[in-house]
Order: sequence, then structure tokens, then C-alpha cells
Amino acid sequence: MAKSPAFQTKSNSKVTIGTEVTMGTACLAAGATLEMPCTDYSFSELASHTLDAAPFRVGGGSAQNDEMVRASRHNRMYEVSLTFQASVQAVDRICLALFGDTDSPRELIGSMPAATTYKHGVASIVPVTLHFEDAAHAGTGTDLHFISCMCTSFSLAGDIGSNGGMVTGTATFVTGYAPVESALTFTGGAHVVMTAHAAFFNMHDLTTTTINSGSAEDLVLYSFELNIAREVNRIGFDTAANGFRPHGYVVGGYEVTGSLTVKRDEESKAAISFADTAVPVGALDLDTGVFQIQAPKMLIDTASINFDDDGWKTVIPFRCTYDAAATSNTVVSIATAA
Repeated sequence: MAKSPAFQTKSNSKVTIGTEVTMGTACLAAGATLEMPCTDYSFSELASHTLDAAPFRVGGGSAQNDEMVRASRHNRMYEVSLTFQASVQAVDRICLALFGDTDSPRELIGSMPAATTYKHGVASIVPVTLHFEDAAHAGTGTDLHFISCMCTSFSLAGDIGSNGGMVTGTATFVTGYAPVESALTFTGGAHVVMTAHAAFFNMHDLTTTTINSGSAEDLVLYSFELNIAREVNRIGFDTAANGFRPHGYVVGGYEVTGSLTVKRDEESKAAISFADTAVPVGALDLDTGVFQIQAPKMLIDTASINFDDDGWKTVIPFRCTYDAAATSNTVVSIATAA
């Protein structure tokens, strides 16, 4: 065959999240979709498998024959990572995919997830289709989409000295279904286009940056990061004729961690002083008046110092939990409306 002139670039490839109806079936053309304000992304290549080799036979020679090596397709998981500007719609959609809360503030509570298993061919709106325009090997005119993707992690990160203070989101998804290369046009459904993203989380808009462990310590916040993560594992596999598609998924519990980088002063000292107790619990509040992150039970880990030329800073790592009095209590909430 002759060399192909086809190529792909990120600059002309829109990224869309589509709500599915049935696990194992892509979002319908008339389904609910959202164009993501991505600044970067990555995904697994089609041949996403490992080779598995049988042991050498005694007295059978020093090389492997083709029957001794096979591609392990029965347990493969494709991974997709999206990096995006933290708009109202983008943050809401990723929270919905990760822990299922449908209204602002999006609250991750102690009893979540509501469902721990998902089955192929069964109705569910939790797995999503991730669609990349013109991302197939053929290039322009042929799209690539990943079916029944499960969100495994979501992070929000902001630095007042970088990117104009814009807070960035990163979401990671996995799927046990092989990616599909074909044209897929979304028409007729509730389709949120890129121009609809108008409100964004920005560090310069923060009006509240406190840790409250008895009194609200007002911190000079340079940067922060919040991470919510869970495990997603595939269950079983179908035949080779059906692409070794999974029989289902099982999901694990949530871990919520993060860090704050703040000016090292008397307020930051008071904020971390309570950490030297058996249960170092405080409440975190970061608020712009529209976007708000609250963690009512944050536990501070080992703090450290950045000896920067523009002033020393305290780095405060933390873990978020819920009040053990009830599983209905909040681990972390993310609001996107005043």
C-alpha cells in the first residue's frame, strides 16, 4: 500500500460527552450531549493490549513459536483523559459522571455510590460516550468514540499566578469496550455547544479562602488542588466475535484529597495548629460567590514550607471525610451557582 496522506490534530477536534441510555450502546444521535471546553486530552490507541507468553518447554528449543504468544484482549481497559477549563457546565457534567449528584451544589456523601455494579445491555445513564471529532486514523471526516466510559477521577486545580487564574479540571475515564471509528453526528437532542460555556471558575474571583477549626482562618491562597478518585474494574468478557466486551463494571469507594499553598503567616499557623491532635478535623471553604468548594470534615496531613523568593509559603495537604454520625453527611460539595 502507498503512504497515506491522512493525519489528525487536536486543533480541529471537538470533544463531546454523550449521555447513554443502555450500557454497551453509544449515545444516540438525538441524545443529550455536551461539547467540553478542553485544552488538552489523550486516549489509548486501538491496539491497547499486552502480549502474554507461555513458558518455554523443556528440551523444546530456545525460541517462542506463534502458538506460545497471544494478545490479552479479555481484560483490556482503554483510558481517556480530558483537561478542560472549569466552566459551570463542564464541572457539573463531570460531577454527574463521577458521583451522580444532579443539582448544585454537587455533593459527594458518605453513602455514595448509589450503584456499585453496571451490566452490559442494561439501562443506565451513568456510563458515557466520549466522542472525538475527526480523530480516527482516516483523519478529517471520520470520528472516534469510546463507548460506556466510567469516570475514575476528577481534579480541580488553580494557581493565581498561572493561566490568568483560570481553574482547570482534569477527568479520567476507562472503558472495556473497543473504540469505534465512524462518523457520528449529534442532531436533534439537547446539545450544549462550546459557545454556551460562559461562566468559569477563576482564582481572582475568590472571596472566601478559609479553614475553620473553631475560628475561620483567612488564608492568602496562591494555589489549590482537589482530587476525587475511585476504582473501576471490568467484570468478565464476551467472545472474540464480540470484541471481548465486558459483562459489566464494579466500582469502588471514593478517596478525596487535595492541597493548598498559602502565605506562611499567623493565619496559616492557626489553620494547621489543630492538626497536632488525634482527630485533626477542620472545615474548608473556597468561594467566588458562584463557584464554591466546601469540605466540612477535612483532615490536614503533613504540612511543609516552600522557601520562595517572593515570600515563604505553607503547603497544606489534606484528606476529606464525612461526619461518622450518618452516611448522608457530605464529604465534599462543589457548587456552580450562587
